[in-house]
This record gives sequence, C-alpha cells and structure tokens, in this order.
Amino acid sequence: MTETEIRDQAKVISFINMKGGVGKTTLTKEIGYYLATKRNKKMLFIDLDPQSNLTQSFFRKYNYSQEDLLELDEFAENTIGTNIEVRKKYYTNASIHKLFTPGKVSELTKEDCILKLDENISIIPGTLKSVFSERNSSIENHLFNYVSRHNLKNEFDFIFIDCPPTYSNYTIAALITSDFYITPTRPDSYSVLGIDMLDQVVKQIKDHHHVYFSGRELKSLGVVFSDLQQLSTGIQNLKTKIIESKKVQNLGINFFDSSFVYNSHLPKQAEYFITDSQSSKIQELTILVDEFERRVNE
Repeated sequence: MTETEIRDQAKVISFINMKGGVGKTTLTKEIGYYLATKRNKKMLFIDLDPQSNLTQSFFRKYNYSQEDLLELDEFAENTIGTNIEVRKKYYTNASIHKLFTPGKVSELTKEDCILKLDENISIIPGTLKSVFSERNSSIENHLFNYVSRHNLKNEFDFIFIDCPPTYSNYTIAALITSDFYITPTRPDSYSVLGIDMLDQVVKQIKDHHHVYFSGRELKSLGVVFSDLQQLSTGIQNLKTKIIESKKVQNLGINFFDSSFVYNSHLPKQAEYFITDSQSSKIQELTILVDEFERRVNE
C-alpha cells in the first residue's frame, strides 16, 4: 500500500472569526507549520482571506512570488538597485483566483491552484484578485468540489483554511468544505460580539447549505485566546469574564485551556516562524498544538 492509501482522510479546519485583527492568520500558519516540521504531517494551506497575509508569509520564507507580480518585482529590483538583495527567486501561477472563476472549477488541475513548497507543505495561494469575486454566489461550492474532485483529503493529513473576517462567499465556501472550525480571539470587550456573530453565521450556513453536511457535522474545536502579551491578573480576569459571560454560556462555546502568546517578531517579519526560532515560545506552541490534536481526535 502507498502512503496515500493508508493515510486517514485529512481533517479540514477553518480558522475563522467575524472580527479582524485577532491573530487568525498567525495561528493558522504557526500550528500548521509546527505540524508539518515537527510531526511530519502533510499540510495543505488554503488562503481565502483577500489580504493574502498567509500567502505572503510562506512566499517570503520559500522565496516565491506570483507570476502576475513579476513586472512589479522587476521594477522594484531596478528601482532599489543591485546592492539590495532581492529575495523572490521563484514564480508561480498557482492561485485561489483560478478556483473561484465561475464555470472553470471542473477544468482545473491540482497544479493550477496548488503550489508544493516542500515535502510536507503545500498552499493554494491567495491573491488580491480574489476581491473581485467576492459577490458571486455561484462560486460558493467551488472549493468543496475542487477538494472532492482531486481527492485532496486522501493526500494530506490536515487542510487549513484561513478565512476572511466577513460573511462572504468565501466564508460559505470554507465552512461547507470544513469538518471543524477554530476561533482565535483576543481578550477584549468586543470578543463576545465576534463569537456571537460567528455562531449565527455557522447556524445559517448549516441551515441554507444542509446538503453539504449530510452524514457529517461541522464541529467547533473551540475558542483560542491569541496575542496575549502577558498573562497578568487583569488579562486573566478579563478572560474569565468572557468565558463566564451569560452570552457565551448560552451559546455553549468551549475554550482552549492553552493560549497563543504574543511574539514581537510576528508582526515585523512575515517570514518568521516560531518553530524555526530559538524562542521559548516553542514550548507554549507545543502545548497548544498538543491540545489542538487532542480536540481534533476526540
């Protein structure tokens, strides 16, 4: 038997919150990269956020850029001068934009959309072009069909989807394809609003697109507090207040025991990954990944 034949089907997980700026993309890449490099998991990342920060992070690390940016990169190199190192060496035309072109999904090969970065890490890169597909409801089933048509769940251990912080066609596309979703949030006074809005969105998608959930269930893995700069008494009290709030209690939301602690390098260096660093944050990330895997397998 080949490795693909004996591998369990990939778990498809959306990282999502209806509120932006909560560390969603960072959590997606750090958990996924750790699983790929430390636990030998085959990972496919799908960048559905039109800001494409997940793509930019992996592209900087692996020295990639998209072919439609070639002229811009060449202009930057000529403008900056030859004394400045130009990091981008390889170009790809793989793109999420192709997947969400109306009427084209049945013609797409894996190589049209998926870029293999190394043995364990592949990505369907995001692109700013995706913004122009935002309001076309005919594309909502394209990701589901693409994953199914190419048997991607048999090729990977995990498929991570970085979602936009809005209720859009992309949100629907992500959730009808997913087995689980995880909700990063910050411990602030607006967190409950984002959690409540997401709960309503998930219920509506399950109701309106119930055919996609026949024989399976879209489950919440829970809420992860992210970007905690320090575990002070005040922050801990705020976390407790959010967890014990009447609204959250009524929703039946569960929270991760571990949190994703702030790292000052993350917002400064797109190519920075905690797993590759000598940071003490690796220990905290390991604990978080342990809990993540346990929740997925429960």
